[in-house]
Amino acid sequence: MEELVVWLLAAFGCSSLLVMIAERWIQQMTGIAELPSVHYRLLLRDSEQVLEQVVRKLLFRSYWSGKPIRITLIDEGSVDDTPHISTVLNRYPHCQLFDWQDAVGSGTIVTIDLRSMNHKERF
Repeated sequence: MEELVVWLLAAFGCSSLLVMIAERWIQQMTGIAELPSVHYRLLLRDSEQVLEQVVRKLLFRSYWSGKPIRITLIDEGSVDDTPHISTVLNRYPHCQLFDWQDAVGSGTIVTIDLRSMNHKERF
């Protein structure tokens, strides 16, 4: 009896996984990809100490919630390695590097100001 319950739970889990994979595949094949529901704008100035950590946390949160996001990096004249880090992050499709005047977004916009964070503050 116990073996039957274990087999039923395993079959349910596998079928749920297959349905989720099939739905994602159908979305990609039909081009009906979900638009980003949240647009994060990161305001940067000498933010090399926290930039990558903040982006990774946002992506982790997006991955586990299943909701796609868009991240815009807006640099206001950093003199440290922030421009280099921003350029590296700009290679990924979820991040875009803009000048302050060019940043426009749609949907829910969340602005995170990293300009005033010093090295000891946490996001």
